[in-house]
Amino acid sequence: MLGFVSLAGFGILRATAHTKLLNFASNAGALLAFAFVATPWWGVGLAMGAAQIAGARVGAGMAQKQGARMIKPLLVVTSVVLALRLLWDML
Repeated sequence: MLGFVSLAGFGILRATAHTKLLNFASNAGALLAFAFVATPWWGVGLAMGAAQIAGARVGAGMAQKQGARMIKPLLVVTSVVLALRLLWDML
């Protein structure tokens, strides 16, 4: 998303939408790769996919209603929490 905003000049909402599409494409590619190489747990994967779709719908609705004032703080908080977790795992 940051690349779409900084390099392509997209707005926050448009960049987030494009990021969702790229994330879906990478997940579909990973599913194909795992299906050929290993035995995926289809039930768990379908349940996780359904939860992802539901969460994306809720998040998209909130983003349309509240806009960048909600997305920016969530992006910062999520990035900081992820960085802290990675640092914690390294210790």
